[in-house]
Amino acid sequence: MQFAHRVVAATCPHLCVRSVSSGAEFICYVIGENGFGDRTDFPYPILVLLDLRMPDMHGFQVLSWLRDHAPHNLLPVVVLTASGEVQAAQYAYQLGARSFLTKPLRANEFKETMGKLQEWRKQAPALDDRVQKT
Repeated sequence: MQFAHRVVAATCPHLCVRSVSSGAEFICYVIGENGFGDRTDFPYPILVLLDLRMPDMHGFQVLSWLRDHAPHNLLPVVVLTASGEVQAAQYAYQLGARSFLTKPLRANEFKETMGKLQEWRKQAPALDDRVQKT
């Protein structure tokens, strides 16, 4: 994920990058619980880079949770995995992922994916208003 942080910083220097250590911690972050309630310090994400292999929850479980919990289901999710399996990518897309990248990440692919962020944001303008209430 350090590589992803560097590429995000180079591609979109205005973005604030935050990391969590598990799927459960990610859900707490998104809903603003367990110390993540101050949106000044812990802003609501505009993009999620989701590793499928995390402690306590698989990335597919996190995607399922997002899909089932509005307005969080509008968050653009880019799945990162060491597996290039077609079935894993298809399942990630079925669960709502916007993109699927295989590690090790290639800078050009990651930058191309990051370039789609503004397009994804236009597709979910209601997200900005709805998360202000969380």
